[in-house]
Amino acid sequence: MSKLSLTMAVAASLGAAAVHAAGPAALAMPAETPPASALDAEARADKRYNEMLDRMQAAIEEIAGLYGNPAFLQVFTNDPGRADELKLRLRTERGAAHLAAELKDLERKRDELLGDIALKERESARLASRLARQRAALDTLAAAVDGARKAVEDTSR
Repeated sequence: MSKLSLTMAVAASLGAAAVHAAGPAALAMPAETPPASALDAEARADKRYNEMLDRMQAAIEEIAGLYGNPAFLQVFTNDPGRADELKLRLRTERGAAHLAAELKDLERKRDELLGDIALKERESARLASRLARQRAALDTLAAAVDGARKAVEDTSR
């Protein structure tokens, strides 16, 4: 209890005239209840704050465990403007991470497709070479057939 509130309580109970008649001794703080120091109050406030954070952390860990321990960010603020700014930055970061993952996936697909294209080009070149050899063999066979036909025609005349 502060000195001012104790003074007001004594004044209210004794009445203004009784306080004036009793003098300053009636307003003195009792010796058995020393005032709480600012350091003690701050230490208790820090303890309550840390307990609150510990409980919040335990609850968050429990909930995260239920959902497969996803990555998340934890921010506590009472400033709505700062909260909105942090939410926007988080959405931007998530969007950037999503875009980076999508870009990586597209680059992987591109590399696979380029590999497929190179394979198809090699296969196409191989088949073109085979086709050229078969055409050359066919042309040789056709020339041989023509030569044989001419020989048959020359012998039959």
